[in-house]
Amino acid sequence: MKKINDNVWVWGHPTNSMQSWFNRGVSTVSPVEGVSYMNASCLMYNNLGEQKFDMNLESELAKDLKKVGWCIDEGATNPPNITAICKKAKEYPNIKMGMFDDFFSLTNRENNFINYTPQLMAAIREELHAAGLEMWVVLYTRDMRLVPMETIRSFLKEFDGVSLWFWDESEILNDYDKYVEIFMEETKNQKRMMGCYVYNFGEGKPATVEAIIHQLEKAKEMMIKGNVEGLFIHTNPCFGLKDEPFEAVDACQAWMKEHGDDVISE
Repeated sequence: MKKINDNVWVWGHPTNSMQSWFNRGVSTVSPVEGVSYMNASCLMYNNLGEQKFDMNLESELAKDLKKVGWCIDEGATNPPNITAICKKAKEYPNIKMGMFDDFFSLTNRENNFINYTPQLMAAIREELHAAGLEMWVVLYTRDMRLVPMETIRSFLKEFDGVSLWFWDESEILNDYDKYVEIFMEETKNQKRMMGCYVYNFGEGKPATVEAIIHQLEKAKEMMIKGNVEGLFIHTNPCFGLKDEPFEAVDACQAWMKEHGDDVISE
């Protein structure tokens, strides 16, 4: 029996690390706390700029979660990152995934696809597989507009899984089904997950409840159909703001508390 929250992940950044984006009070919700806050069961760690996680500490804090992943964006410029996650996965068997974030982003400078080759990605994948890890990548809808699809396609085939994210909320409300259709077509041989922002980072303003609920309902529908295996919710520094909580965060939390334990397959 599989429930929705069996494969819902919180995308974890260092606690209270995003206030420069929205200047809206203090969040004390850590990544691990964010998982229970959203009635999820899995956690993806992602360093943010100079704010770095202690992998030893966080691996111990997250040892009871169902699945854990680590972003490995510096795989080309800092290969020890790959070695570190592989070593840690031997100690903590719930570490299941290495994720390349912003891989197709033209603003990601030295760590985007331009500094990789499909052959290098294949070699990294094999190293991760040897440690029992899957290799995943983030794909933004904006990437599909800015990067030639042939280029994206040449790399996608090297990944075990792909997660689709909508950076601008206007795309969610106007073109959601169009982008999902392209996503499904281009990832026929990969595992898939959806990504959901609880803040509208692309347009620099709070997400709307309408956009959040739309994404959650669509993700549930796709999980039931078996088209995607789960969902990422970004991010714990948006949770539990003491001064001015976001309505969209509260709506997401309420939806997950209501539906997270819904059975989607026997």
